[in-house]
Amino acid sequence: MAEKTSGLRALTTLARFAAPRLARYLISGNAITTNASLKSQLAPVLETNAQNLIADAAYQALDAEAGTWIDTRVSVTPGDEVTILGQGAFWMSKPLDIRLGAGSAVWVRIGDGDVFKVTSDAASFVAQKSGQVSLIAVGPGAWENTQGEYLGGEVPSGPQGVIDVALLKWNGKAAEGLAQLARAVSSPLGDMLGRAAGKALEPVAAPEGWRYLWRLGDGELYQAASGSEGHCIHCTTHEDVGILQIPAERPLTDTLTLNWDWLAHQLPSSLPEDIEPTHDYLSIAVEFDNGLDLTYMWSAALPKDTIFQCPLAWWDERETHWVIRTKDELGCWLSEERSIKQDYERAIGGELPAKVVQVWLIANSLFQRGTGKCDYRAIRLVDGEDVLNVSQT
Repeated sequence: MAEKTSGLRALTTLARFAAPRLARYLISGNAITTNASLKSQLAPVLETNAQNLIADAAYQALDAEAGTWIDTRVSVTPGDEVTILGQGAFWMSKPLDIRLGAGSAVWVRIGDGDVFKVTSDAASFVAQKSGQVSLIAVGPGAWENTQGEYLGGEVPSGPQGVIDVALLKWNGKAAEGLAQLARAVSSPLGDMLGRAAGKALEPVAAPEGWRYLWRLGDGELYQAASGSEGHCIHCTTHEDVGILQIPAERPLTDTLTLNWDWLAHQLPSSLPEDIEPTHDYLSIAVEFDNGLDLTYMWSAALPKDTIFQCPLAWWDERETHWVIRTKDELGCWLSEERSIKQDYERAIGGELPAKVVQVWLIANSLFQRGTGKCDYRAIRLVDGEDVLNVSQT
């Protein structure tokens, strides 16, 4: 069974990651531009230019250390359109410069409904139920369940920082209101509002049939795309994380294979991805009915056939990684065929699960805040004459 990376290799990677960051921190601290509060920028404009656009507004400073939901006192009903703007930093480690922006740390709950994450620093949503909107700043993977109870019942320790948030409830369409508001506000907030208007008008939707893993929240990483070589699922990750899932149930037989084509343009890490601070990567995975998953990944620095247990807490009990492609193979379409049962026996071992239940696409660039780009097509589970086309491309 695969194990977490440890020993000299882990220490070497950690030193390569930490040394330049610690040096910058000791010399100049964390150089982040601090803008004026969203309230000070927006409130005067709303009072004079947007009374007919805004039904309600709220401004909150979400403290990463607090770990408590903040009631905005803004009530919504189904169909109401709401925009959340955010700026600031949620620090997981200041000396190592590991931080999250609003799009990775701001979560929402309406009344006693399920939690959901905003998808960017300027994101809009349509209310699906009635209730008051509450907000919180928390890192990905903190939840035990969709009701917003913490994993293990404990508030995560260690995060610092404040996310400054503005919540705007519109009288009409968010896209129209944001576009009008953007023209009345100077940059850089005007640019943020303009981006939000574009996304509200044409949301970055997940490909048909796929959904984001709720535990990490929705995102804007994946979308259906077309090019000279046909249809595919395109992924761009930058300072974010997302797992896209689709049901794909098949018995785990000796002959079941996962087949797909992919084209990686850029990897989000330049360091080995097998320790927590450098665990930024692109992969495709299969989930089994025992709750475990096996991911086939690209690596910037690990050799092919490196197999390791996920270095992240909670995931280390569930996820195994297998490097099958390296940076030397970037830039061209590659076709894969993996014998799932044989790979499970080698990488995970123990009692075999009965079946595959889902296929995942995974992208992470939170830790080093790099950029990863990859296209996927022709994803299918094949067992003799039985072919389940997963991606429909």
